[in-house]
Amino acid sequence: MDALSTFILNERFWLPGNTTWKDFARLEKDENIKLTNPNDLIYVYPLAGIIYVIRVLFERYVAKPIGRLLGIQDRVGRNTTKDMKTTATTVSNRFKPININQTYQQEQVVSNDSGSSVSTVRYSRITRLAKFSESCWRFTFYLSAFIYGVVILLNKSWTWDTRHCWLNYPNQPLTADIFWYYMIELAFYWSLLFSQFIDVKRKDFWQMFLHHIATIMLLSFSYIANYVRVGSLVLVIHDCADYWLEGAKMAIYTRSRQISDAMFMIFVIVWFITRICYYPYKILYTTLFEGVSILESCPAAYYVFNGLLSLLYVLHNFWFYHICRIAITALNSGQVR
Repeated sequence: MDALSTFILNERFWLPGNTTWKDFARLEKDENIKLTNPNDLIYVYPLAGIIYVIRVLFERYVAKPIGRLLGIQDRVGRNTTKDMKTTATTVSNRFKPININQTYQQEQVVSNDSGSSVSTVRYSRITRLAKFSESCWRFTFYLSAFIYGVVILLNKSWTWDTRHCWLNYPNQPLTADIFWYYMIELAFYWSLLFSQFIDVKRKDFWQMFLHHIATIMLLSFSYIANYVRVGSLVLVIHDCADYWLEGAKMAIYTRSRQISDAMFMIFVIVWFITRICYYPYKILYTTLFEGVSILESCPAAYYVFNGLLSLLYVLHNFWFYHICRIAITALNSGQVR
């Protein structure tokens, strides 16, 4: 067990120069500051369980009553097999399947056809109210996480000057607000990973499973290597687009077509500004150029971290291409008014 721990937490991989984990402990003791510690990640697991319990209670006592108040019925659609096949054919002809958080275009079928989305056709036990409740929970979390991230990052030096992500690295104090930001986000994605095996399975089960695994690895990796400053910027950039998509899906389930179209268009614009423009201009620039120029020696973890961030940008563009296809299809068919 000790050999495995030594291999995973190899100092020459994670830390620059002659820095060791003991130096971290000494700094915390002598300077009375807190630095990132790989052992902190143990707190994520019970926190993930707590978040899952909160989700269950929220969906049952908050989201579902709201859904019923908005006229969403908690029952499975009564489509016949023939109707379901017709709906599936219509969906297949109208859209090609893509994978982006259960995709807006798949959910859009709720208001376009007989009330059954792609997921409903394949997994008919999922009711509209259940889907609304799930989107309501994610909307609430993403919006809350985004607001919290903006509030705590407003007074951080690296928000306005990304060179501060690397100055004095790795001896950068970890404040309580950034610590909880990381722990809660990590716990949330762990809870999504667990709940996939309990919830009714959807058609994109394995795609989303791999997405959650990749997100957890990137967050854990950046925390261990003490890249939480740039990591916090990545988190807030991603949270600011996701809640618009969940809001659009909620509007679809309530058959509020114009609201869902408007929110989806805002989602597309926010995605383009934050993930296609701001992300490479600020995040990739600071990790690929500023970090190298400021750090005296870059550990191997630095280059792996850059590789993961670059791969993430490739995925951003891949997903944005499909998002644009959805938007153009909707505009050409006159579905967006």
